[in-house]
Amino acid sequence: MFDFVIVGAGSAGCVLANRLSANPKRKVALLEAGPPRHRSFKVRAPGMYQTLWRSPLDWAFSTEPQVHCDNRRHFWPRGRIVGGSSCLNTNLYIRGHRANYDDWRDRGNHGWGWTDVLPYFLKSEDNERGRSECHGSGGPLHVSDIAAPSSVSRAFVETLAARCKVRITDDFNAGEHEGAGTYQVTVRNGERVSTAVSFLDPVRRRANLSVITDALATSLVLDGQRVTGVRYRARGRDETIEAREVILAGGAIGSPHLLMLSGIGNRDELKQVGVEPRHDLPGVGKNLEDHLLMAVVHEVPTGVFALTKARAIMWVAQHMVARKGPLGSGPVDVGGFVKLLPSAAIPDLQFHFLPWGVGLPTDDNVAIMVGRHVSILPSMIYPKSVGEIRLRSADPMQGPAIDPRYFSDAADLETLVAGIKLSREIAATGPLASVLGKETFPGPAVTSDDALRAAVRKYCNTIFHPTGTCRMGTDGQAVVDPELRVRGLSGIRIADASVMPRIIGGNINAPVIMIAEKAADLVATG
Repeated sequence: MFDFVIVGAGSAGCVLANRLSANPKRKVALLEAGPPRHRSFKVRAPGMYQTLWRSPLDWAFSTEPQVHCDNRRHFWPRGRIVGGSSCLNTNLYIRGHRANYDDWRDRGNHGWGWTDVLPYFLKSEDNERGRSECHGSGGPLHVSDIAAPSSVSRAFVETLAARCKVRITDDFNAGEHEGAGTYQVTVRNGERVSTAVSFLDPVRRRANLSVITDALATSLVLDGQRVTGVRYRARGRDETIEAREVILAGGAIGSPHLLMLSGIGNRDELKQVGVEPRHDLPGVGKNLEDHLLMAVVHEVPTGVFALTKARAIMWVAQHMVARKGPLGSGPVDVGGFVKLLPSAAIPDLQFHFLPWGVGLPTDDNVAIMVGRHVSILPSMIYPKSVGEIRLRSADPMQGPAIDPRYFSDAADLETLVAGIKLSREIAATGPLASVLGKETFPGPAVTSDDALRAAVRKYCNTIFHPTGTCRMGTDGQAVVDPELRVRGLSGIRIADASVMPRIIGGNINAPVIMIAEKAADLVATG
């Protein structure tokens, strides 16, 4: 019998394993469906992340056909590995705007406002800039500056600030992130800092911590309204592990999927796929939100690396030998947050700028643009469209149906169209205009609003930020309460991106780590 069983060793699960096992009197188990491959080269080298897509270390999900995106199935990579998606992401460290968390609090989630959660961001952080009012040092998670953004990237920052009349900032994480500047990343000495490396590895040998890998959770064990354990499949055998409390950390796809497989969810929908309802909780799998982006790609004559196959091989060797070169950093070095409308209360558009040519969409393959290119990626961070996760069948080996319902609210489409227009205005403004060559995507022929809408529907791409499918709240559609306890059940909590009441305005890995840090305190005192 364990005190705690954590299901999922991803961005949240590794944090929970570290914090909960710090008390030697607690017996903690961590279940992970994937292998402990987080020290392999392709994971350690930040610039190799796309080579992990569709590999055995990726769940390689795809959405249902999206009606408003030319019936495309969008590819959703998710880490099936110790460290989860922190082993596959682009390493950006972004917390979001303080108003995001104050909104969570104002929706009835006491204890989740900006001033409540900031201490948990600080607790995790080992920022190379040192300790300050808004940053921590000495925590497990190393956060660093990008050493040398390209000259074209620096020109983008100056131009974005001038065109959108925002400040040039060196810190997007102090609560007010409007501005243009260089991003910070979870990279140290040219290597990826996943939560497996930062939180789990240092405590892996604790006598009270059991890490069980290659173990797929198949259902929860219920005794009436109490969860008493987890069933899982490992090495061809079905096993059961018992615990005083189970904590789901499977993310916005995995956590609702396991609940529904266990008979926890919308009663009528469970019956339709042959699952016996055990606890009627209609919000499970609902409220799915995600960020979308589009691209404007230009050739450049100089100022960035020229990508060739021969050079890519050289970069691999360079990183393997000395942890140097382009593969030692994530693909995004600079960007910003701006308001599309001056009347907006907070920035509603994020820019990712890449000194590479990005090929969209990533539905069928990863397109690498040979040569010298840069990509301006306008990114919609507050979607109005809401989707859901559903069961396909009662078979735990079959993935769930993922339906984000992109552009079901047409306002989201118009946001990305406006983002393309703004990106082109930035590209035509000095100093950036003086260093850019011709636009290669979506191309100079795509000019009318109808043509831009068609291009967005055809090429828009997820930023891989699914949230909200077990959202926190106090209303009838909420799945967990502000203490992250599943409503109507005992012995179970959820701590991952699924509990977000509303998606945050930015990349979600840092907020997920914060949620896990706070969850560990809630569990310890609850």
